[in-house]
Amino acid sequence: MLMFRSLNAPALAFIALCWAMVGCDAPNAKKAETAVAKNTASQNKTDAPKATKVALLLNWYPEAEHGGFYAAQVHGIYEKYGLDVDIQPGGKNTVVPQSLTLRRVQFGVANADDVLVARNQDVPLVALMAPIQDGPRCIMVRADSGITSFEQLKNVTLQIDSTRPYIPFLKSKGLLDDSVKLAPYFGSVAQLVAGPGYAAQGYNFSEPFMARQQGVEVNQLMMSDIGYNPYASLLVATSDYVDGNADVCKRMVQASKEGWVKYLSDPVQTNEVILKANKQGLEKPALEFGVEALKPLCMKDGDESRVGQMSRDRWTQLADTLVELKLIDRAKVNVDASFRADLLEPSGK
Repeated sequence: MLMFRSLNAPALAFIALCWAMVGCDAPNAKKAETAVAKNTASQNKTDAPKATKVALLLNWYPEAEHGGFYAAQVHGIYEKYGLDVDIQPGGKNTVVPQSLTLRRVQFGVANADDVLVARNQDVPLVALMAPIQDGPRCIMVRADSGITSFEQLKNVTLQIDSTRPYIPFLKSKGLLDDSVKLAPYFGSVAQLVAGPGYAAQGYNFSEPFMARQQGVEVNQLMMSDIGYNPYASLLVATSDYVDGNADVCKRMVQASKEGWVKYLSDPVQTNEVILKANKQGLEKPALEFGVEALKPLCMKDGDESRVGQMSRDRWTQLADTLVELKLIDRAKVNVDASFRADLLEPSGK
């Protein structure tokens, strides 16, 4: 190499080119190509628009009822729509409307009756999509009790959240007489399992499995069968956030719908993430049971296109029911402002 020291820069460059052309420096040429490729990829990544960061607050500990939101995260669907979504688990003390109005999060999960009650209290919640079309709410009774209908619900202690709207609904239908003693429900089926004489609230994709695990079969009295059928696990936001961030909301809705379709058809990978996020001892078989129970609630006759859809008739019916029960004021009801079905429409419409 000493012979090259006296050569000028152009000459050295020419010699280097010749060596490259005849393949004498193939390894170094390969390294150069790799470096160029990496630099180009890095440049493209830098030029790509940054994902919009938003937070989604769940209304309960992570379970199957939140599966579609997690699936959109796990399978890169949110990322595909330019979103960086922080899914925050809820719990017993989680108050979604308050967190939204205080702008701690941009999105939340709530049921349709929660939305209308919140709006009655001047909290402007708006429903953006409804993953669970038919309500999963049920009253569980032991199979050996012989009770198979609400009309037979007599002489039992019913563990239930007495603040929920379905309690006055049951009473208005004459389905909770004085023989039924109401007791607090703390999220456990222990009393139901321990012996006869107890009934408990539940979601049909969760608590019935808990009872079965402990050796007790239950009958599920579905609230939807007697006319109380609010959408469940809605994606919600506040009206001011939706008005100011229409594009973000539309992308969030579209991505979440894809996530739900994915979860209902292929839940395995997502369930692993939910199990890690739950922190409450949730087990894999419970999630597997939950997905199967959710499918008919989310998809009418297996029709994926219906996932997330909402209708004005359903919202009007629910509002009328809550007004009749004196749980909300008719003067404050604005059904059309309570939900946004248009966000599910493909872009361009």
